[in-house]
Amino acid sequence: MVTLVGLLALTLASGLVGIAVTSVWPTQVGTQSYAATVRLSAEPDQLSTLHAPTLFGDLDLRFDGVLPAPGVSAVARVQDRITSVLATRDLSVSALKPTPAEIDDAVSTTITQVGGKFAGGALLTCLLVAFAMRHWRSRDDPLRPWRRAVAIPALSLLLALTGTAGAAWSTFRPDRLESVGADGLLGYVRSNTAILAGVEARSAQAQPYVKNMLALSAALQDKFVPAELATPASVKLLLVSDIHGANAYRLMKQIVETEGITAVVDTGDLINFGRVQEAEAAGLFTGIASLGVPYLFVRGNHDASSPTDDALVERMTQVPGVVVLEPRRHTYTLATVGGLRIGGFNDPRWFGDTGGGPATQVPAAEAFAEAMRELRAGRATTAQESSTRGATASPSGGTPVPTTSVAAGSAASVPSAEAVAPSASAAAAADAERGLDVLVTHEPAAAEASGDAGIRLHGHMHSTALQGNRVQIGTFTGGGVVSHYVEGGDGGELAGQPYAFDVLSFGGDCRLQTLTRYSYRDLLEGRPVYDDVRAINGRAIQSPLPSPGRVCRADAPVTLQDVRATTPQSSATPTP
Repeated sequence: MVTLVGLLALTLASGLVGIAVTSVWPTQVGTQSYAATVRLSAEPDQLSTLHAPTLFGDLDLRFDGVLPAPGVSAVARVQDRITSVLATRDLSVSALKPTPAEIDDAVSTTITQVGGKFAGGALLTCLLVAFAMRHWRSRDDPLRPWRRAVAIPALSLLLALTGTAGAAWSTFRPDRLESVGADGLLGYVRSNTAILAGVEARSAQAQPYVKNMLALSAALQDKFVPAELATPASVKLLLVSDIHGANAYRLMKQIVETEGITAVVDTGDLINFGRVQEAEAAGLFTGIASLGVPYLFVRGNHDASSPTDDALVERMTQVPGVVVLEPRRHTYTLATVGGLRIGGFNDPRWFGDTGGGPATQVPAAEAFAEAMRELRAGRATTAQESSTRGATASPSGGTPVPTTSVAAGSAASVPSAEAVAPSASAAAAADAERGLDVLVTHEPAAAEASGDAGIRLHGHMHSTALQGNRVQIGTFTGGGVVSHYVEGGDGGELAGQPYAFDVLSFGGDCRLQTLTRYSYRDLLEGRPVYDDVRAINGRAIQSPLPSPGRVCRADAPVTLQDVRATTPQSSATPTP
């Protein structure tokens, strides 16, 4: 047992010393226009990450290898010759990007030199330990034979080298990419065109010294990002939550237009005190109607003033473009948007309800699950049809398409029959039997209690999080007008909550390509500053995956299916 512990301890120590050597004596690599200082890092937040800090923000490519690999820090800088290049008029990002051959050569040099320095540090550590083991004896004992002294250090060296090399080889691969993130000015410049595509258009507004950092980040992206993630999305959902009475719909409309959004999903807390008059005074309903795309909504705990108050829900059903996913108690509207089946349920709590905790969400989740089971079994009854009142998906300024309704118990809607093969309809029907593509609710406990969905969405916490296929959405308005500022834990100045929104991008096969998370501050002053833009690989989120043959298109008809379980359970339990 002691020998095993010593073996593992020496393996870890030799690996850490090897990493330290690469940091003390970093490797210099370069291309025609750029140079970089490369080190390995053992910092916990940089494990399995390619970290490229610049003066204008950091670019992070995070991978999800089977074993954690040392992080790679590459501090980039421009070569002297680029000064004359930057003076060129109409300079483009593509003109500054290193060629694939230059990137390959730099990667090869990095592997050879960084690997050699790591091995040298690990070898030195093991040799010193072997020497100590040979000479560690009492005065009268003879020296240990070298054969015995080097056995454990040699095995530790082998484990350190093969383990680190194996972890790095299996981790830093395009098919293991988990997320791409950019912050600071680099994140701001990349944000308008999405982090995985099209930096050329946005860079036309940037100064030359920012363009060269964009070019370098784009080259790293081309090297490590899988090609399927960089392809244009077929359907995009804008995720917002916890608006809390602040009218930010002009900004939301800009996001809808620039990102080519198919539909908006709002997970609740539209207002603060549960009174419709608050939303009317702030012009929220007019703002929602101006978006021009479907607006899918569930009620939050701030959207009612009592357990029987449905005034906001009823008012929302009258707003052009809005689809309330639970328009009446125990009646649910399933929306098919772009080929994706989306459903959800309201928060049973209300403003001023402080008791009960997560347990209050269970009856609502069970009632919804029962309705979905009865729908799949053909026992659900048809409720009064709801309508989007003209809300249709018109991405990128396209022509709106018709909205239709279908009765409960009928087959799930898919894009128009003339454009979709029978196999696609069969695949969509098979997935409908399995559950929803997207589930929407307000509180984390409600999403946690709900299954049978490829992606589960909720808000409520005013912060972003991701656990499996459960996506927690931040507050779009920094907590709203009332709660925008929160007291710092150290008694210092009041700090603003970060504004946040997410974009789900789906491919033509209905598989989630990326979850792109945006966080920014200072919008109240009219100067949005992006803290972070991060694109997360969808394969790590969506579960189960859509069946082969599914087809998703942004211009597909938006269809609604109203469902009511024959034996609804009580979903609103008043709490003390």
